[in-house]
Amino acid sequence: MKLSRAATPRRVAATPRAAVDAERTVREMYERINARDVDGALACVDENVVYEDFNFPAPFRGKAAVKKLFEESCEGIPDDLTFVIDASTCGGDAVGLTWHVELMGEAFPNARGCSFYRVDETNGKLVYARDCVESPLKPGEASFGIIRLVAPLVKKQIAAKRGEGGGGDGAVETAKSSSSDAGGNALVSAAFWLAGAAYWYVLLLSPSDNPIPGDPAYAIKPETLQEVIAESTDFFFVLPVLNKFGIDALGTAPAVHPVSLGVFNFAEAFIFMLLPLYFMDKRGRDLPTTKMWSIGMFLTNAVLLPYMAIRAATPVRDWNPESNANVDGWRETRLGEKGVMSKLFGGFGLAVGLLSVYWTLFEDPSAGGLSERAAYFNNLMHTDRVSVAFVVDIALVCCWQAYFMKSLDKDSGALAYIPYWGLCIWLLM
Repeated sequence: MKLSRAATPRRVAATPRAAVDAERTVREMYERINARDVDGALACVDENVVYEDFNFPAPFRGKAAVKKLFEESCEGIPDDLTFVIDASTCGGDAVGLTWHVELMGEAFPNARGCSFYRVDETNGKLVYARDCVESPLKPGEASFGIIRLVAPLVKKQIAAKRGEGGGGDGAVETAKSSSSDAGGNALVSAAFWLAGAAYWYVLLLSPSDNPIPGDPAYAIKPETLQEVIAESTDFFFVLPVLNKFGIDALGTAPAVHPVSLGVFNFAEAFIFMLLPLYFMDKRGRDLPTTKMWSIGMFLTNAVLLPYMAIRAATPVRDWNPESNANVDGWRETRLGEKGVMSKLFGGFGLAVGLLSVYWTLFEDPSAGGLSERAAYFNNLMHTDRVSVAFVVDIALVCCWQAYFMKSLDKDSGALAYIPYWGLCIWLLM
């Protein structure tokens, strides 16, 4: 039967629910943060929000907690540092973003991220957020090794939590290897990882003057950055010494206070002398030792502590001529004994160390006498985080010196405990 037009059923339009736009809400929140308008940013946030920022160990729950996060963020970063959205998804009450950070209109290094946000369907305010921030540490292929080393320990913990009394073959093997000096020690490795995380947080990422003086890496002042660049340019005093002899072919050395430059080069030379010890260490023969030491020359214990963590979980392996063919000229790698490399590094370290002491105490009469230099150093320890970090690095390398020298040479005696100079003498012996 043919239905007449009048008899055709009509669709009744549903009453539309108030549309929400998560992207619009989040973009407004970003704009408010960039303007350092905390109250305006909080107007985009629901009272029952859960905000996960992976820079922090626990999520921020509730608007009051997020307010504190926003306030500390706005106070702890420079006024001309802004968040820039690169790309976004479309999805009504949820949105995903990729973003980066700019300082004075230029991309800030190691400051990219991606985030996911969800808003309430009724009021359009933020109810959930997760920020994943780029890590300054990029271990590359070493990350796979880290996973392999840590996985057995995690499996053991999961098994214990489930009441299974074991962690499978991997956990059993870890327990066996931990009982032997030749095996990797997951607990020591975990302790080094915790120490590395503490180093990264306290010296590089913690808020300004909390708990130590100075600014974090992401909020470093231009003048501090300039001094770091100048110190790096005067690396091992090459340019300053050449300039003293009237040689300007490589350029003119930037002006740096002699105390700052002396401490910087002393710390760098100390780390420099660790390479022969790393090569003599049997436990490190399967690790990317040279690569991590090279990066450590720039990032110091921010890299050396993770190296010690990976090393602690690595079993001892005897020397294999084939695996060491590319460096078979060094007895340090072939036989685990001191050779030409040790003498070269020890002699160079001794020269730079003596020059560092001279530079700190006597170079540039305009810097004043010993009392003025001591006062300048004391001021650095109360105001300059970079200088504090170098002093901490020197203290940590003293520990690495004593540990490796005693492990490699039981007859090293008191030299192992004489910071820096004991290592120089031992390498030259």
